[in-house]
Amino acid sequence: MKLKTIWAGMLLAGLMVGCGGTSTSENNTQSESSAQIDLPDGKTLIFFDNNTSAQYLYDTDSETYANMNIETENYDMTGKNGKLIVWNHHTAAGVDPKIVMLRDDFSINEGNVTHNDLHYLGHFHEDNNEKFFAAHSADEFDPDQNASEKKLGALDALSAHLYEQEEIRMEIEEALPSSEMLCNFFVFTHDHDHEEADTNETEEEAVPHIALTTSGKVYVFKEGETGLEEAQVSFSLNGVTECQESESSIIQNGDHGVLIFSAQTQKLYLVDNHGMDFHEHSSWDISRFLPDGFTPTDLAGIGEEEEHDHEHEE
Repeated sequence: MKLKTIWAGMLLAGLMVGCGGTSTSENNTQSESSAQIDLPDGKTLIFFDNNTSAQYLYDTDSETYANMNIETENYDMTGKNGKLIVWNHHTAAGVDPKIVMLRDDFSINEGNVTHNDLHYLGHFHEDNNEKFFAAHSADEFDPDQNASEKKLGALDALSAHLYEQEEIRMEIEEALPSSEMLCNFFVFTHDHDHEEADTNETEEEAVPHIALTTSGKVYVFKEGETGLEEAQVSFSLNGVTECQESESSIIQNGDHGVLIFSAQTQKLYLVDNHGMDFHEHSSWDISRFLPDGFTPTDLAGIGEEEEHDHEHEE
């Protein structure tokens, strides 16, 4: 049921990769043995190769990885195909970040999510003040096996989220230049609970929409009077010349950044703005922190700091 995210240190520490005047190409001249990985703190990242079913969890704090394909665990994907999504499940107790492994042929346009469309649904649990990533099996959401109302309600909420994502996808596709096609996207969400009511509308209009096109370009949109409009000049990620949705991922990193994974380059890119235009801040070769020969096609990730108190039933 669980995969602990605390292991003994395995990787060397060294020079920190920074933002500002140092370019990615300059950072890449550092030797592998002397360069600290320096991925964003507090992240549990899951990398999956849909071609081989290999799957690894990487903890950015300890800078260690673990093989997730363990026969006795609910998240074992041996011999299976799937696709990862990140879902911020809004509950009465707060926001519960989840990672869901769907079957790779699932489409929300064909109907709501059922237990037959899942491989696993995972999030953080806590035991003896130790947090760990745990997964629930698809069978736990099967109404014929006495799935609870709470679990069935979670599937309904997941379906609603995916429908909303499809609506956003269509908005972004309409906003892109006619020469571009959408590959993947991400829309920031902000918790307005602690903001003044009269500022909510302004904040929502400013929420960035990040779009990655099939040509490898990154576009940033914001809400305008008649729909989405470009918020800045588009830019390319270093080395990315093509993109497929099944071989790319975009996940949130804090309030002002995203991590973009490209299977073409086998790199992870940090894109953020720091009060300026969004830009490529840093990049990491997957081979620097995951096993040799592992070439993932998909990524999902959540952070413990994003979690709020909640019951761990679903």
